[in-house]
Amino acid sequence: MSATTMRILFAGTSAPVTDEVLARLAARGFGAYRAERLRDARDLLETFRLDVVLATELLVDGRGYALADAMRRHSGTLIVGVALSESCLWLPVIERGVTVLGKRAFSPAMLEAELDHLLGIRLLEEKRPRKVAARLSDGRPDSDRTMRLVTRRNGDSMFD
Repeated sequence: MSATTMRILFAGTSAPVTDEVLARLAARGFGAYRAERLRDARDLLETFRLDVVLATELLVDGRGYALADAMRRHSGTLIVGVALSESCLWLPVIERGVTVLGKRAFSPAMLEAELDHLLGIRLLEEKRPRKVAARLSDGRPDSDRTMRLVTRRNGDSMFD
């Protein structure tokens, strides 16, 4: 599936960091939707095939976990953000239709990398062996990437 057909929904009240991540994903061609209420999120789930739903634990009219059944039926991914005193913790609840709640969690700083992984994004300007030091076109060192494609001499490729 191409990036232009992948759709992401954010359900709840977002934080500036989440807004920035969603804006970057939208700029890369992903359909990004927002819903502040559980009822609106369910309506969007009935209207569109959503690949990933990010939901706050508490919405105005319910809990983000209430979207789990719909995401399981559609083989989608649901990640719920649990508010902490000064941050939040993201909990994968459903991943590609399979219940995974309680198996792992990640910080807001890891959200974009997790979404990249879930959506199958591989942003690579060129295929090169891992040992080659280079800077990406945006000036970040190669070591800043979460995932790199390693091209072996025999032509096989793998992610590390």
